[in-house]
Amino acid sequence: MIIPTVVEEAMTDPMNTSTVEQALRRLGELLEYHTEIELLLVGGAAGMITGLFDRGHVTFDCDVMDYAPKEAMGAVEQAAELVANELGLAPDWLNSHVQLRTDALPNGWRTRQVLVGVFGKLRISAASRPDLIAMKVLAGRDQDIGDLQELRVREDDVEFVRRYLDTLAFKGTTQEQISDAYELLDALELYDEE
Repeated sequence: MIIPTVVEEAMTDPMNTSTVEQALRRLGELLEYHTEIELLLVGGAAGMITGLFDRGHVTFDCDVMDYAPKEAMGAVEQAAELVANELGLAPDWLNSHVQLRTDALPNGWRTRQVLVGVFGKLRISAASRPDLIAMKVLAGRDQDIGDLQELRVREDDVEFVRRYLDTLAFKGTTQEQISDAYELLDALELYDEE
């Protein structure tokens, strides 16, 4: 009985940047599939592995917004389960549930995605800084607001997010969500260009 208790405690720990990198690398090593697979990470993990957040930043999962090909999702999730067991991560450390909101991806995201690495047949990219800011404004949770402060939003980011929010009504986002996002955007402290 002691072993499950220890495993449960380890599984609730947040992942730092090193853990995220190790888990993604191991995912590629364990993945078995007949062709190459591309993943797009969003959320905190995307900011962590692209250096947008400092090394002390933590997350509880790696949000995967897009799989190519989509049919590879099952194979990736099987490998992710092996990684979770091997590294003592939460069973859902690789979170595909955000795919329910692929409409939240800003137009043109593919041209801005940032390559994180290629591990075996797995090619991992992350959302770009402007795309990450836009999606975090839309999500608007406390953790997103903290992340936005760390991202040091600038005036050019605000313009990008305004254009993004203007497209969402046509993609299925409710007017209330859009209004809340505009309210958050207007309340953000802005920083000078770096």
